[in-house]
Amino acid sequence: MLICHVCAAPLTEADRAMRCPNGHSFDLAASGYCNLLTGSRSGKYIGDDRDMVAARRRFLESGAYALLRDALCRLLLSLTEGRDGLSLLDAGCGEGYYTRAAAAALRDAGRLKQAVGTDISKAATRYAAGRDRSVRYVTANSYRLPVADGAADLILSLFAPAPAEEFLRVLSPRGLVIRAVPGADHLWELKQAVYDEPYRNREDKHRLAGFDERDRVRVEYPFALDSPGAIRDLFSMTPYAKRTPREGLDRLERLERLDVTFSFLLLVCGPSALDS
Repeated sequence: MLICHVCAAPLTEADRAMRCPNGHSFDLAASGYCNLLTGSRSGKYIGDDRDMVAARRRFLESGAYALLRDALCRLLLSLTEGRDGLSLLDAGCGEGYYTRAAAAALRDAGRLKQAVGTDISKAATRYAAGRDRSVRYVTANSYRLPVADGAADLILSLFAPAPAEEFLRVLSPRGLVIRAVPGADHLWELKQAVYDEPYRNREDKHRLAGFDERDRVRVEYPFALDSPGAIRDLFSMTPYAKRTPREGLDRLERLERLDVTFSFLLLVCGPSALDS
């Protein structure tokens, strides 16, 4: 499933490295992840840093998004009924919370051949690989995936960039993309607490060029954030963390507890049918 980002030849594991037939070699870290990221000549850190990954890990391991995780697994099993030998790609996998669960559900059902998780954050892929050796985690850019043409039967894109052209390239003929995006009311109470003029999320903006939406599943439920730490960890996972003015951050810091709405859409997308 993985290919060399230098020459596009297949990669195989040998002697603690991923190697291609043309002699290119990429070391496997002690935790098991492989860095296949290119384009960072300056050596500057790219993607979520260690603190951001840790905050997301704490929040997810609290069980706050467990209902979404379970809904995703049920959807995958429903979509793959009667199929086996499947290849799963989680593009933008983060610390692997959903990747581990999705791969395990398909594996337990006897349907999974291989699973790969990619993320631009080295901190995220390092942590993911340390938790789960059954999935190959690699540091890579979703806009230049180190994945062979047509190699992925299922692509997960969960709160992550969804490069349509690249997804079309790596998706198999019967393949599907499953996306998770915010619903209209997602985090509404948090936005009310932080912003003077909060707005609801648009649900009509998630079209993926070259794909048709085959189905959508709504997952929505209330949740109590019962400590300032939980509120901060959630906020740090959102796009608002980097664009909220100081006044809003001060309001956030004063929150001791917050009842919030979690609202998600799981979108099932398949390549658009060609005109006859």
